[in-house]
Amino acid sequence: MSAAAWGADTTRVAGALGAVRDTLDKPGHVIPLDSLRRDIRQRTGVTVTTDDVTDGDALDRAARVLSGVVDSALLNLGTQFMWVGAETHRSVGIADPANSLETWATVDMRSGSVSTTTDADKKTSVTVLAPSALAAEAWSTALLGLGCDRALALSTSVVCADSVRVRWTPDLEGRVFLAKP
Repeated sequence: MSAAAWGADTTRVAGALGAVRDTLDKPGHVIPLDSLRRDIRQRTGVTVTTDDVTDGDALDRAARVLSGVVDSALLNLGTQFMWVGAETHRSVGIADPANSLETWATVDMRSGSVSTTTDADKKTSVTVLAPSALAAEAWSTALLGLGCDRALALSTSVVCADSVRVRWTPDLEGRVFLAKP
């Protein structure tokens, strides 16, 4: 995990970052997953397992440790980001599903988490914005297998990229920017 944290008391910020590292070394506690898993299963027919959301759980635990100490923090673990603090405007890249080095679009993250799940063989990726990292990762994982049309119809705050184009749900209008017209 990478973390950037800001706060007036640098000693407390450094201590909190150390506590985050210690928290990540311990097994996770995915308590809210049961109700989320039921909701996802009812709406999509997809079963999300605890193994599917380990990064999201780790980011949520890190955010809880930092939230009382830092003014703000940006956490990153793999293809997932978590913002701690007052609302912000951070651009998160939406990569070409077949080539992660090429950015097709960006989405404006204001709070919470952004998680992208990609199937390079099918040249599809699903990015979900959600209040918690656990929810963002669970939904992006579940929606990936459904294809862009169904993913966009079933949920909000979703960006879907396939071999042809990038599309997003109406609630993200004005927050997704194509890299190439």
